[in-house]
Amino acid sequence: MNSPNAESDREPSGPDGSGLPATAPTRFHLLLASSGGRDSLGALARLAAWREQGRVARLSVVHVDHGIHPDSAAWGEVARQQADAHGCSFEVRRVTVRPLRGGAGRGSIEAAAREARYRALDEALAEAAEADLAHPPVLVTAHHAEDQAETVLLALMRASGGQGLSGMQAWRDRNGRPHWRPFLETPRRELEAVARATGLGWVDDPANDEPGFARNHLRQQVLPGLQAFWPDAVGRIRTSAQRLSMEQQLLAELAEMDATQSLDRPTLDWRPASGLAPLRQCNLLRQWLSRLGCLPPPPERLNEWLAQVRSAAADRQPLLEWPGGQLRRYRERIHWLAELPEPTQAMPWPDGQDCVERAGGIDLCRRRVRADAQTATRRLITSGDWWLRPVGGSERLRPAAGRPGVPIKHWFQDRGIPPWERPAAVGIEVDGRLAAVLAGEELLVDVDFQPTDGESAWQLVSVRPCDPAR
Repeated sequence: MNSPNAESDREPSGPDGSGLPATAPTRFHLLLASSGGRDSLGALARLAAWREQGRVARLSVVHVDHGIHPDSAAWGEVARQQADAHGCSFEVRRVTVRPLRGGAGRGSIEAAAREARYRALDEALAEAAEADLAHPPVLVTAHHAEDQAETVLLALMRASGGQGLSGMQAWRDRNGRPHWRPFLETPRRELEAVARATGLGWVDDPANDEPGFARNHLRQQVLPGLQAFWPDAVGRIRTSAQRLSMEQQLLAELAEMDATQSLDRPTLDWRPASGLAPLRQCNLLRQWLSRLGCLPPPPERLNEWLAQVRSAAADRQPLLEWPGGQLRRYRERIHWLAELPEPTQAMPWPDGQDCVERAGGIDLCRRRVRADAQTATRRLITSGDWWLRPVGGSERLRPAAGRPGVPIKHWFQDRGIPPWERPAAVGIEVDGRLAAVLAGEELLVDVDFQPTDGESAWQLVSVRPCDPAR
């Protein structure tokens, strides 16, 4: 039987092919997301061996308690004992799992649990980064070769394209911090052998045996059948996924060249792509949505919508809706929305607070700055309390002295504010008078509330909670 250090000379795959990021690997703090199961235990033992060999600086264990199974608290205790045995710090993060909007059945609960789990892990990463600046945190999960094969087969049954069929990546970005899957080429039996050699107990989640889950069916019925005929079926699937992943990297590079702009924002200037062939336009949009962390629409629906975009008059706004969100065209820009922004509701700005939550579908923050001649028209001075409210298109503000008031609806048009964002524009009222209007990143301040050069003023920042963070 393998020892806990068995196969420890196997190099983990990394961005540079040599393991963790090439710069000073011993600087990193690995946070293993552990279920307390045999795969997690095997991964923990392997990682602890790498730590002893000086490959990583720190190793911690995080267990997420979903509270779904009545024994979930006991599972956390098993994960704690495993961490203690390997000299690792440990924490439990408890989450509340609510079915995803519009979902039903066990698949919905499974997806909601995964979403809640990764939110908790993101929080753990952020806190670890703040607590130890010398050792940047890396999230580690124990996904292995059979997990990868199951993921590819699931994508095949869902009629996915190349992105889905390329499977899980060894490295991915999570809000600017890395998520590492070092065991994607390690067979399940190897991790289980390492787990058994520790002599520790582990958790067997009964949900893994329920036939109603598609992944369980693949694990229990499909993969064994494939391996009975092709003993190296898992390796063959992995090789195909790796080749598709390389092709996806080339398609992503092509999309960046075609876009001639950043693909990390939910708005895309369509002018550089307007003359491209339909296939390249489709690839650009799919790669852009993938970069935003969004599930792309089916190719046939995306192609149909692109045909509408090409034929629609300039003042039309073709719309595509699917479970991943919405695509809308306004003027020469394509907008992706996870959901429509909420209309603004009247509310006071509480005294002493720098930020207000959910004012018209956005979070508003303000901070004191020193205005100058160039920024005065985008800063706000007030001597009274602020009241936030919706604005009407016929209301007026004067942008400069000696000029007539500008109707808000004309300002919306001049600044290119899309029609679906206008109900979420926030009016800032002071002592019963409209002082400014904020729409997205655009701010219109009445001349009577603009600061003079060098005067202390407020700078406003809007943050859309629906903007992607991956």
